[in-house]
Amino acid sequence: MTTTPPGWYDDGHSALRWWDGSRWTEHVAEPDPVPAEPAPGPDAVATDAAATHDPGYPSDSSAPLAPVGAYQDAGAVPSVGAPASPAPATPPSPPKSKLWIVWVIVGVVVLAFLILAGVLLSRLLVAGVGQIGSSGSGGPADADQQAAVAAVELYDDAWQDADCDAYVASTTEGFRTESGLTDCSAFESEAEAFGSAVEDYEVEVTDVRQEEDAIVVTTTETFTALVDDNGEPLDEPTDDSIDWVYTVVADGDDWVIDDLQ
Repeated sequence: MTTTPPGWYDDGHSALRWWDGSRWTEHVAEPDPVPAEPAPGPDAVATDAAATHDPGYPSDSSAPLAPVGAYQDAGAVPSVGAPASPAPATPPSPPKSKLWIVWVIVGVVVLAFLILAGVLLSRLLVAGVGQIGSSGSGGPADADQQAAVAAVELYDDAWQDADCDAYVASTTEGFRTESGLTDCSAFESEAEAFGSAVEDYEVEVTDVRQEEDAIVVTTTETFTALVDDNGEPLDEPTDDSIDWVYTVVADGDDWVIDDLQ
């Protein structure tokens, strides 16, 4: 009969007990805790009871028939290491909001709209001021009134440039006769004297209106006077202005000045 070598063996009671080669000793080593198992059913209890009283297990004076479990070094208590828990994964960064892109686009659109509105408004203001500066609150309403204003401007240019042709083209024969300037030499002489008496002559049309068969054009004409009323030179040039009312009538397809007050 083969003798079982000394060592730690399962004694059948869930404990590791030292077998000295001939008998069980009082030295017991507790095994590592194992997960709890379901309570045994009636059949399992009966089997355990039978195993407990199995005559094949040695008593204090007999060796075990077949030790259960692996051979262990004397005094060593088997240890079962718990598996290492994996390190928690770093949570992913929350996705960055792209709402700021929408706000940037909206801001650019609003800014562009404001700039465009400002440009359009400035152009409208400039156009309005220009219209007021040239024709006043009652500007030309149609082509005839525009032609009447053009006749007044041509007349003023004739005086500043001593241009007899412009003078004749912008006035009626009756107007020239009444003014005493019926020929070009007389007009040019008067116009040259006028040019030496004033400078910086500006004409602003302030009103245009229809009166029966005539168109009345009102102007404010500003200038710097270089001589006094007697034709004598001034020590210092003087800024001055005068308002004129032109009565403009149709002459065929043209409009010409027939009266000036």
